[in-house]
Parts: sequence; structure tokens; C-alpha cells
Amino acid sequence: TGKSYFYYQLIEAYRTPRGPRQKILLNLGKLDLDERERKCLADRIEQLISGQRSLIDPPEKVEKLARKFASKLRKEIVQEKENETCEKEKKEPHWETVDINSVETSEVRTIGGELIGLWAYDKLGLSDILSELGFSKEEILRAKVLILGKLLNPGSELDIHNWFHRISALDELMGLKGRKISLSSLYRISDKLESHKEKIEQALVERARKLFGLGEKLILYDLTNMYFEGSLRESDLAKRGRSKEKRHDRPLVTLALVLDEDGFPKTSRIFPGNVGEPSTLSKILDDLLLNPPRQLKLGEQMPTVVIDAGIATEENLNLIKSKRLNYICVDRRRVKDLTEEEPQVIYEKDDTVIKAVRVEESDEVFLYCVSDGRARKEGSIKEKFQSRFEEELSRLRASLGKKGGIKKYEKVIERIGRIKERYSRIAHFYDITVKEKDGEAVEIYWKIKDSKKLETNFSGAYCLRTSRKDLSEKELWSIYNMLSAVEGSFRSLKSELTIRPIYHRIDKRIRGHVFTTLLAYHLLCVIQKSLHNQGICHSWETVRKFMRSHVRVTTTMTSRDNKTIYVRASSQPEEFHLEVYNALKIPPKSLQPIKRIR
Repeated sequence: TGKSYFYYQLIEAYRTPRGPRQKILLNLGKLDLDERERKCLADRIEQLISGQRSLIDPPEKVEKLARKFASKLRKEIVQEKENETCEKEKKEPHWETVDINSVETSEVRTIGGELIGLWAYDKLGLSDILSELGFSKEEILRAKVLILGKLLNPGSELDIHNWFHRISALDELMGLKGRKISLSSLYRISDKLESHKEKIEQALVERARKLFGLGEKLILYDLTNMYFEGSLRESDLAKRGRSKEKRHDRPLVTLALVLDEDGFPKTSRIFPGNVGEPSTLSKILDDLLLNPPRQLKLGEQMPTVVIDAGIATEENLNLIKSKRLNYICVDRRRVKDLTEEEPQVIYEKDDTVIKAVRVEESDEVFLYCVSDGRARKEGSIKEKFQSRFEEELSRLRASLGKKGGIKKYEKVIERIGRIKERYSRIAHFYDITVKEKDGEAVEIYWKIKDSKKLETNFSGAYCLRTSRKDLSEKELWSIYNMLSAVEGSFRSLKSELTIRPIYHRIDKRIRGHVFTTLLAYHLLCVIQKSLHNQGICHSWETVRKFMRSHVRVTTTMTSRDNKTIYVRASSQPEEFHLEVYNALKIPPKSLQPIKRIR
């Protein structure tokens, strides 16, 4: 094109017995600086590296560039002779007289959570799994950065990109020596991981099974949904539906997740946000049974599927039986049939008392449960919803006689519809009548249809239904309560691993975001199971927060003979760090100090 482009390098000139030589210290790329500013930049970088102060403040853009390049150069310097000098310096004392006023610290990077994450990653053999699937070495490195980023700094690919380059010492722990990983490469590796979802999940299930001897007598299945931010015109997955987080203003995507009794994922699927819960079970059972039998090892005892009431239709229960599986679920319709028989206490701890009545019918067992704590909680919810529901109806009725109030019959009906949608748990127990005259609403009446049915619905009573006649009342109740493990997993995905909100706009990126977060959740399960086995039961959020204080830092100081000493070392692990490292058998000093004098 006839246009010239200039790329700049920072050069160090030095003398040898054979004459002067030059060494490239840093590639600076293109610089929008004139000749005087470039000289000023080189001088300022030298001052920052040697710890000298500038007598005259350079221009702001020069100062900004100088600090950026000096930071990069420090990292190159402290890593340059790591392998050559580490062992020798570790064994032999090295004395220097330094100016303590010259001591500065920089390049503070976290290593605590990174050490735990790498340990779990290696335990599951994720790198080997990806290698067997044809991933290149570079792709395996990027996948490790992305998945560990989802575990340690949950968020978008941009968040993880910034964390990797500015906050974490993961590059040092992985031996990448400050190499850059582009944002676009993280998007690409997310796409590729998702394209191998089935085989990766299969391999992870097998690894976890061997590591912990996991049982597969129970299949815990539930769904949740996640909301989006931004425009989603290009997505077929993002649909408006009933949000479990009350985000009815945003499009949703639905995640179906299957866990075993130890809380480890078995399989997952993504559905559009408006999917009906009952319709998802068939596809999940196919994943578990019909696809190459990767998830379940069927033995003499048929696994038991544990599902919530929203999925437990008669059609689905028959489907489960047709697959030679058992089931445990809630049957909301049966609560009204609570027998007159005196319930027996099946569980009692602190203020929690559970009573139950067992009823056997042909090939099923029904367990009618009453919980005092649940009754108090649901009674409080009923009172709150009733009060707010009737208050809104009263305000709407009052507006009929006010100037500027809503009077048109159609508008009043529309407003009542919105009120009923907001309070759907209580609204269907009411009959609401709107009196019309000449196209306008002149009065609104309401009454409760069936007070007994309303009280029963919020009584703390529920009915468990199962095909397992061999279970005692307490065993049946305890197994159903394991479904809270799935709810806990969803809470962990949403809060600790920040799976939502979702910012992607196209389906393959949405699927990639969800799947890579689930891969991080596989690591989290390994970490928590291993810590629990050692009696450490902190939440992941607590572990991650405290492990951030174990860091890697560069310290620089000036010696008596005006040389600059660089030391890059890890901080001394504290009590909590050592508790976790010892439980997982992780060496706390995985990175040796690096020392250099210039």
C-alpha cells in the first residue's frame, strides 16, 4: 500500500570480551510517540526498573506506558533465571546490604485458590480427557484457564480474561511465564468444549466414580432457570417463562440437572426458558439409560428417581416404571386425603419435628407428612400473600370512584390479571367478580372459594409417593430430602459460580457458558467432597475468600553498590491455608522464590 509501519523494541546494550552486544528486553509494539517522547519512555522505564526517581515528571501518556512496560519487564527479569539459580540459592545464604527505604512490592497475584483448583483439575484428569478427544496442547491450556476462571473468578469470559492477566498467578503455576491468552481464544475454546459435551461428561462421571466409589442408587432430578441481560433476537433458547427468581421481565433459559446421592453431576441439558417441566424427563432418562451407558451402572437394585411435584405427572411416573426404575416424589393432590390416623414422629432434632402416616395402595406407598416448622413458615407466607393480594384488589376497587382512576371494564380485568399473576400461589383460591355498567367497572367483589382447601395447602402437610415398598417411613422421608442437594447445587451455580445473569446473545455461546460453568462445578464437587471427608465443611465461598490471601509478590530493593535486587516469592501460608492444603495434600510452596540482581 506504500504505507510504512514501525514496531519498537526495548534494547539493552552491554559489553563483552568480544565487543559490544545488544539484547532485546521487551517488544513494545506500535507507539504513537515522537522521537523525543520515545527517548523519554526508555529513560523512564529504566528509572522505574532501577528504583530511581524522575527529576522532571514525564508527559502523562509516557508515564502510563512506562509503568505498563516496566511491570512487564519486571516479570521477565524475575523469571529469567528461575531454573538456573533456584536450588543453589535455596541452599546457600546470600547476604546483601540494602537501603530499606528503597523496598517496594509489586505484581501481587493470588495463588491459594489456584493451587486448590489445579489439584482438583488434575484429580479429574481433565487434561487427559481433552487430549484423548483431540484437543491440542494450546487448547488444553486455554480450557484450563477458562474452567479454573469459572471456579475462582466466576463471570463472563471477559471477567476471566482480566482475572488471569491482572489478579491471578495461574500463569506462573501453569508454567506459562507471562504468556498472553486472548479473549477471543477463550470464546473459541468454550465453543469447542461444548461441542464435546457428551463425551466430556461421560469421562468425568467415570473419573468421579473411581475416585470416590460413588453410589448410584438415587437419581436426583430438578430444573432451574436463568435470566439474560441484553438483546436476544438471535437466540432460540432465550424465552420468557415462569422465572424461579421472579425475573419475569427477562428472557430465560432452563437447566435440567441430574445428581447422584453424593451430589455429583451425572448429566445436564439446556432447554428453552418456556419449556414445561414434565416434558423434560424423557430426554434426561434417555441420557442416563439409552445413550452409551455412561451414567448409570444398573445392578440388582434398580436406581430410584427422586423428583419434585412439578415433574411428577402420572405420565412421567409410568415412564419411569417402564424404564425399570423406581421413583419418589411429592403428590400435592393427595394432601387433602390426609387420614384420621394419628401421625407418628419419624424425625426430631432441635425445634424440628416431622410426623407421618403411612398408607399402602397396591404397588405404591403414600407417606403423609406434617412438619411444625414448615406449617409455621407456610402460614406466614399465606398471611403475607393474602394481605398483599387483597390490598391490591382494594386499591383497584377504590380507584373506580376516583377522578383519573381506572374505570374501563377491559382495563380493570387486565389489571386484575396482572395482580393474580403476581400472587399466583394464593390467587387461585379466590373468586373475583367485576360488576359492569355501560362498559365501565362499577364494583369489584372477591371471596375465598374453599377456606379448608386454602388452609390445607399452607398447613405444612405434604404427601410423598413412591414405588419403593421396602423403605421405612424415616428412610423414605430422608431420601426425598436429598432433593435439597439439587437445590443446593443450583444455589451454588447461581451464587458461588455466578452462572447468571447470562450476557451472551447466540445459542452456542449460551450453551458454552453454561457447560463451562458446570465443568467448574465438577471441580467444586471434588474439592468439597475431599474437604468434607477431612472434616472441613466450609462453603466454597468461604474457602475461596480466605485462600485469596495466599499470594505471590515481587519485592525490589536497592543494594549498597546501587544494584537492584528482585525477589519474587510466595507469602507464608497462614493457619487456614495450611488446614486446606494439608487436607488435600497440596504442597503449600509449589513455586520456589526467584531472585535476581541487576
